[in-house]
Amino acid sequence: EVIRRNILAELRGQSWSVGGDLIGVTVDQGDVELSGAIFDERQRKAAVVAAENVAGVKKVTDKLFCAGPFSVVLVS
Repeated sequence: EVIRRNILAELRGQSWSVGGDLIGVTVDQGDVELSGAIFDERQRKAAVVAAENVAGVKKVTDKLFCAGPFSVVLVS
């Protein structure tokens, strides 16, 4: 849980991140899985690198998908 919280804090602190709210993070004994939506392929690499740089992370699996402008509907 500590690793997960640290990754989420790292993602939220990035200028390219929309608060990190669309990226899900699961951790199992140092193995991290990133899932959810990104809006630019550059965000994929940045999210993976951000997760890899958190202490205790052994491996990062990227299950992110790049959402096009009309692939995500936000409801208010």
